[in-house]
Amino acid sequence: MLKGYSKFLDVLEKIEKFLLALAVAAMLLVMAYQVVLRYVFSAANTWSEELARYLFIFEVMIAAAIAVRRNSHLQIDVLINCLKPRMKCVFTIASTLVGIVFLLFLLVYSVGLVRTGGSNISVGLQVPMSVPYAAVPAGVVLMILTSVEVVLKNVDALRKGAEGE
Repeated sequence: MLKGYSKFLDVLEKIEKFLLALAVAAMLLVMAYQVVLRYVFSAANTWSEELARYLFIFEVMIAAAIAVRRNSHLQIDVLINCLKPRMKCVFTIASTLVGIVFLLFLLVYSVGLVRTGGSNISVGLQVPMSVPYAAVPAGVVLMILTSVEVVLKNVDALRKGAEGE
């Protein structure tokens, strides 16, 4: 089961990386357009800065899911590195489960924000604010999916460690 789930997340991660590459390229083009328009032609528009900001928000939320899967978030791991492998797995499982509970709360409240944001329209792009707000629940769902894999892998490592003893 874990192998199948990991393969699913591998495919999902490839899609995420592709979307990140597109979003970064689009953001760079929009920002370059904005700089040229502002400093060369002494003109400005309202949509380019807003689009770059919204693309960046989506990028952060997608990349956060990849970081959860790779355990790449900033952390102080001096204490964790001092633990034996078995206790390290237990600590990782516990902390990841706490993180999942937090993410579930965040998911509930962010979905509410998306629902209420539909009535507000952004100034520059003239899109409902529910569009940029949707980055949070999308990223949270991706982080929950990857957090479940982290828990399953550590439970599997604990099980294999118990069998090896």
